[in-house]
Amino acid sequence: MHFLCVVQSGCCKPPTACGYNFVNPTLWLNPTNMAADADCYLWSNDQSQLCYSCNSCKAGLLGNLRQDWRKANLILIITVVVLIWVYVIACSAFRNAQTEDLSRK
Repeated sequence: MHFLCVVQSGCCKPPTACGYNFVNPTLWLNPTNMAADADCYLWSNDQSQLCYSCNSCKAGLLGNLRQDWRKANLILIITVVVLIWVYVIACSAFRNAQTEDLSRK
């Protein structure tokens, strides 16, 4: 849920390059010249839309996903290393136990 709030708060604000005039957090006035960026025409004050069709919002979403996946990959790599280490120790202990059984017989 936290991830969606971050994306929505970024997409509720129009791109800075467009020059929209702030009235309140949910209302921005259209500028007279919107030629600065293609996202200027895509952004909307409509609360149900939240500007998800804007390229800048899509880029922000991809940036957040990339960051989250890097963290997840790091955790997965550490987990695999720990599991391999536990497996090697278990195999060594098993071999030692078998060697002791053979020497007793």
